[in-house]
This record gives sequence, structure tokens and C-alpha cells, in this order.
Amino acid sequence: MKQNHLKNILRTSQYSYNRNSFLRLDANERVIPFKKKVILDLKKIISNITLQSYPTTSQTLIDLISYKEKINSKYITVVPGSDSAIKCIFEIFNSGNKKIISIYPTYGMLDVYSKIYKFKITKINEEKFEEKIFNKKILKNLSFIYLANPNQPSGNIIKFKLLEKIINKAKKNKKYIIIDEAYIDFSNQQSCSKLINKFSNLIILKSFSKSFGLAGLRIGYVISNKDIAKSILAVRPIFDISHFSLKVAEYFVKNKNILREHVADIKTSRKVVKKECLKRKLNYKDTHANFFHIFLKKKQILKISRFLKKKKILVKSKYSKGFKVLDNSIRITYGSKIQMMYFFRTFDKIYKKII
Repeated sequence: MKQNHLKNILRTSQYSYNRNSFLRLDANERVIPFKKKVILDLKKIISNITLQSYPTTSQTLIDLISYKEKINSKYITVVPGSDSAIKCIFEIFNSGNKKIISIYPTYGMLDVYSKIYKFKITKINEEKFEEKIFNKKILKNLSFIYLANPNQPSGNIIKFKLLEKIINKAKKNKKYIIIDEAYIDFSNQQSCSKLINKFSNLIILKSFSKSFGLAGLRIGYVISNKDIAKSILAVRPIFDISHFSLKVAEYFVKNKNILREHVADIKTSRKVVKKECLKRKLNYKDTHANFFHIFLKKKQILKISRFLKKKKILVKSKYSKGFKVLDNSIRITYGSKIQMMYFFRTFDKIYKKII
């Protein structure tokens, strides 16, 4: 039977132009080029086997992740991006009480999947989250709680001790909790992966797109109990991760310095951005992720984003009406120190004219 509700679901359309010629500060991707040695090493991965054969196993990558996360490999499932994992979770819970709780605003695809699978979301404003999440009534007739930590698009973070209390509260009420840690490496907070032995109701989503800088590969992993891992296996397509993606991911997990250097570069850029924003008396917001916000007048935002695009710089400037905390702001992905200085020099050319 045709699902008529699907045609009414609004989606952010894919780009209608080639972004590769732009400085891409709009999608929280890595924009700092990899070192030449990394590219040369990756070229060696290309072979008849990686191009022609279906991947036989992800166990090598799982073992490497196990060592990185300091947890047993039995808790790890490799998936084609954490976004795919979210879709699998909706399919797993697609019966019974189709209700979920989430901070709002948060990652946009949560709203999309809830509409596709006809789930009801209880959206809790970030500012009121702590006082409401411990309300007994809110946890009744619930499938799961979803928390992006650090959150997106705000970049705010829930402290580890509070998060542990929430997970424990959910466990006592026999509810699952999904923690999306796509941006965790950019923060100073430890991952919840260490809690997986303690809480069987915990599901953690990890991505290779952000701190690893591999958005083009579409690969990530889930940390969960065995039952959830088996359920993901049941609903996912066969051979949904390319042989090439697995091999590249293995290389990056082995070479820890690539991630460390990238995170260090972003932290250096944070200091540069703070200095440049204060110099211009800009109202800006730093985050626990790899992006920051500059707050402007609504008319200024349109002019600035259009001007930057003409100058081959992309920024995020469109938010839905529900994202009140981000009204009148543009979101900029952190790049290198040089890239950030180039952004501000270009920004000045239009900003000084419209103040």
C-alpha cells in the first residue's frame, strides 16, 4: 500500500551545485586538507579486491575500534554512517509505543525518521531539559530517548555525571537511551562508551565523518548490547559498507595522530575565532563541537551569506522557525587558522558596508 504521508515530509534538498570549489564552512565537515602522505597511503588501498569484491567482514575494523574505545569488541557494530544507525533504531522500535523524547532543537534527521515511521516526539527545550527529563510521567509509554551530545545545531553538551543519572533513570524505567556522539572528540568530555558494561539500555552512535574527517566514506559504528547488535543486523541491507570504506577507516583508526592533529587544529582555530570576533565586537557563540555561531540582524544574514557564496565561501544560514535559540545567526565550521583568517577578511568586505 502506498504511504501517502511520505510525500508531505519536508527534507533539506541535496546541493544543486558542486561544493568542491568552495571553502565548505556550512556542513561541519573537515575542510583542512590531509597531508600528502595520507593521500599517498590511501591510494595504495585501491586494488582489484577493494573495488571488485563485496566486503567479507568488518572484524578487523571492529577490533581496532575495540582497542581505541577500550571496550570488548562484542559491543561494536560497524554501520554505513551513524545516520544509518538512527534509521535502523527506528525500524527496531517500530512497534508498540512509538514515542520518543529528545532535546530540541537537535539533529534534523530525527524529525524526518519520526515522520517516516510515524513516531511521536516529545521535544524538550535545551534550557528546560534537566528539570523535565526526570519527570516520571514523561518516561511512560516510551520507546527511547535520543540525545545528541554535543548537541547539533547548538553545540551544547550535557555533563557526564548528569548524563549518567539520566541513563540510570531510563534503565530503572526499562527505557533505552541513544547517545549520539558524532562531535564528542571536539569537546573536553569523555565518551559514554565506558558505561556500556554498566547499562544494558545504552546505545551509543559514533561517526567517522567529523573528527576523523571522512564524511565522504559514509561509515560509523554503534556501541550497544548484543540484542541491539543482532537487531541492527536483521534490519540493515547486506553489504551496505564498501570494501574501500572499511579499509580507509582501518587506516585512520590505526594512525591515531591524524585525528589528534585535526582536533588540535580546531582547538587552535577556536582561539583565533574568539580573538577576531571580539576585535569586531561580534556577538558569537563557541560550541563543544567543530563549529561556532555569529549572531546578526536578519537582513544582514541574507546579504552576508550571499556575498560569501559569491566569494566561494559557504556558511549555514537557514534554520526552521522552531530553532529560536539560533534565530538571526550563521553557523560556521571551524577550519585551519589560515582558513579562519581568510573567512574574516572576506566577511569584513561586506560586514563593514552593512553595519
